[in-house]
Amino acid sequence: MDADEYYKDLILSFPTLKKKIEEEDSTMIHMRMEVFADYTIDQIKRKDWNELKRCFDFQESRIEKLNSELVNALTVSYCEALLLGEMAGQMKEITPKMETKLEKLYKEYEDYYTDLVKRSLDS
Repeated sequence: MDADEYYKDLILSFPTLKKKIEEEDSTMIHMRMEVFADYTIDQIKRKDWNELKRCFDFQESRIEKLNSELVNALTVSYCEALLLGEMAGQMKEITPKMETKLEKLYKEYEDYYTDLVKRSLDS
């Protein structure tokens, strides 16, 4: 799945994001992924678990179909926003709400980031 198809699906599934997604240059897939990350974080803040599940399910259902560029955006922009953003302190309670593939991707990035920080402190 390429970026055009992914974001077309995203807008169909989450029409309220259409304007913000389309405001970003179509080649800026990381910035577009940030829009969805922000939306996901808003659901955590609101404790809207049904909408949060829809966000996670959307990602889950596409992970294996994404091209490498989108996997990178999902990891670096989406997962990182959850890991390091304003809801970072709640993520231990939130990650169990993720389905298997998304949770695995998130935890792999979390481990990578933790190791990176540890190595930088050790040097």
